[in-house]
Amino acid sequence: MRKIGVLLLALIGTTMSYGQLAKIVDKDGYVNVREKGNANSNIVGKVNSGEIVLLFDVDESNPNWSTIDTGISNEMGGYVHNSRLKRLETYTHIPLISSTNNELKYSGSNIDITISMGAFDYKKNKSKFSKYQGTNFLWEYNGQEMRGTDGTEPTKHYTSIKVKQKGVDIALPTKAYENMFQPSGAEYTACYYDKTDNTIYLTANNSDGAGSYTVVWVFKNGKYEYNDVFILF
Repeated sequence: MRKIGVLLLALIGTTMSYGQLAKIVDKDGYVNVREKGNANSNIVGKVNSGEIVLLFDVDESNPNWSTIDTGISNEMGGYVHNSRLKRLETYTHIPLISSTNNELKYSGSNIDITISMGAFDYKKNKSKFSKYQGTNFLWEYNGQEMRGTDGTEPTKHYTSIKVKQKGVDIALPTKAYENMFQPSGAEYTACYYDKTDNTIYLTANNSDGAGSYTVVWVFKNGKYEYNDVFILF
């Protein structure tokens, strides 16, 4: 279960801003997540090196520690020492070269990304949705929990995400983004490249105002690896 107490602490005294995603970096292959910001505090779990976490900087009394929240694939919250965290924004930034309401293009470091978005036809796709038990809230789309609305009909979606590295297409399955609704556009989308690890991170912070979520798609050594989603509330 998500550590609600940690999230509340993180939200007091700070406003969550986009870009606070970080990579776990530890030579031991994992890092301990602790109940409080000190090395003697109880261990509440472990996060593997390379995993992406959502980062909060709120504990002024322990400046060497940050509160983190893992994605839905491994829901956990607690404190991690800053030496084990590397913000994605410190990696090479792949610049946005063109932007419209329906298309974003990024290019740099032999990486090219085109994100296409458009209006979503709910009536045409209604049969692909399922509702939360005993309610009228939309819950899943095509077998995956939907993102971007608070149980209401989505109005916008990703129509395609195309990634190339050194001119070679990296296949991204539709399942990796088809349930990610209400994309926010260029202001809340970014791409980073870790040259040492040959890893591309495509991130977006999306919402219809109520169903806010942050998603990161990870591509390593010319292949799509996975995505993870972070929910604040």
